[in-house]
Amino acid sequence: MDSAQSLGLRRSLMSQVAVKCLSLFSLIIGFYYFSNIAQDWVVNKTHATRGDIVGLSICLALCWLFQGAFNALSSRGKVKVLDKLEAHLKQVFVARQHALIRQHSVYYWQTLWLQHIQAFTDWALEYRVQQMIAVIVPLLALAVIFYVNPVIGLGLLLTLPVVPLFMIIVGKGAAALHRKHFVALERLGSLFTDRLAALPMLASFQAHQKQTDLLKQASENLNARTMKVVSVAFLSNSVLDFFATLAVALVAVFIGFSLLGELTIGPAITLQQGLWVLLTVPLLLSEMKKLGQVYHQKAQAEAAQDELYPLFSIPIQVKTHSDEKVGSYFESMNKRPSESLLAASHFNVFEMDASLYSSLSSCESETPVLLCADSLNVSKGDKILLSGASGSGKTLLLEALGGQRPASHKFNEPVVWITQHPVVTPGSVRENLCLDDSYTDEALNEVLQAVELGPWLALLPYGLDTVMTDYPLLSGGEAQRLSLARALLRNVNIWLLDEPTAHLPDSQHHRLAQLINRLGENKTLIWASHKALPANWFTHFWAIKDGKVKVASMVSQNERQEATNE
Repeated sequence: MDSAQSLGLRRSLMSQVAVKCLSLFSLIIGFYYFSNIAQDWVVNKTHATRGDIVGLSICLALCWLFQGAFNALSSRGKVKVLDKLEAHLKQVFVARQHALIRQHSVYYWQTLWLQHIQAFTDWALEYRVQQMIAVIVPLLALAVIFYVNPVIGLGLLLTLPVVPLFMIIVGKGAAALHRKHFVALERLGSLFTDRLAALPMLASFQAHQKQTDLLKQASENLNARTMKVVSVAFLSNSVLDFFATLAVALVAVFIGFSLLGELTIGPAITLQQGLWVLLTVPLLLSEMKKLGQVYHQKAQAEAAQDELYPLFSIPIQVKTHSDEKVGSYFESMNKRPSESLLAASHFNVFEMDASLYSSLSSCESETPVLLCADSLNVSKGDKILLSGASGSGKTLLLEALGGQRPASHKFNEPVVWITQHPVVTPGSVRENLCLDDSYTDEALNEVLQAVELGPWLALLPYGLDTVMTDYPLLSGGEAQRLSLARALLRNVNIWLLDEPTAHLPDSQHHRLAQLINRLGENKTLIWASHKALPANWFTHFWAIKDGKVKVASMVSQNERQEATNE
């Protein structure tokens, strides 16, 4: 667990602690003035002095002002931490988007973004602050109580450490329970979203009852883990309340019998001193109880750390893109550059958390290498067919070349990634095409015509502003054409095609493959495909086998056909 210093929040933490302590000290001093007023009324039978009334008013006003300032600093600090964490994760997702997303379910990433980041923020700017306050304020107040009556101070000194000791004992188990609870929650959410997406298939095979029973079992497992977490929280609060009530009761009994003259242990206690101690002790214990109430944040943050740390340990290399928006992709169709895009000697692909990959240089290195090649060369305009058995590493290679996975070499230019499952967002057609960019209606209509979606667009009731919800429905081939339109809008020279026609019928496969070949005539294509493609479309053939990329650029027609059909 990294400290707040690594987040650049040490000054913010110290400011919050200082302001909160001033608020509590103002209240404690206000208790002193209030006990003086009670002493005058009850014992001296006189009116309260103006100085005590003014002092009490000023202390209460200062306490209120400092508490408001503390709330403002806390809110501002949390926003700052959230912005930093989200900004870093956005960079990680942009740099490693496909390589990361396919490792976990969509529900996992939603939970990480919505819950884990918030849990870490609460720990950094709520638990840490309360942890310091629960140490500083009791120690300083204990020093004054010792001065007033050493016996009361000694009794509190013996009872107060019980609270943090119990929190440590319970916290160890709470952290483990939070981790198990998150795993169960993530599994149930992933199972539900997966079965929801597969409803047509479940209907075809009449598997509703079996999957319902499976979801019910997972839900019961989650309920059991939730109740364990809740039971630990109730146990912690109950024990803290017990010790706090017992401590206050012991102090009240001692002061009461001392005022009645039944006890003569230690210095004599006046009503003013006894009332001030009775008002101050619950305040001290309340800060300890608040620490116990937010102690679960530490357990949640420890569970979140296991998921966040691998992402924050990934080295980020910020890519720079031109801000110039190209209105039409046809502007560069008459150009056929031949500059080299990649010249990789001893190419290696590593795990996502590899940190020393830049120093490795051979396939025989002892450091784990997922994929390697003796030499890879790509020039502008090359058409490369990537073949290999399922699971051989075709996607790994494309991720590495696109800069989404640690590797010894990658393209230094922007790339377009077209996968088996194009993403269609719930927004309008315009938003699906533009994403975060801006294009004219003329440019959008032009690319839709180019990918043969013009007739589909003409049938939409609101054209480009039609919302992509239940209507209009897109077939697999139409969704891939929409992703091609996005690629054309960006006018990027390098296309990485990860089996874009894998789940399409043969008729759609042939039509879409021909469309990609035509639109990518002056692009650099690296095309991974299991389905047959004409060998004369390609200039180079790469085959992956046993973790190594083999390159062949000069082969016979029969050999090219065999590579295509592998």
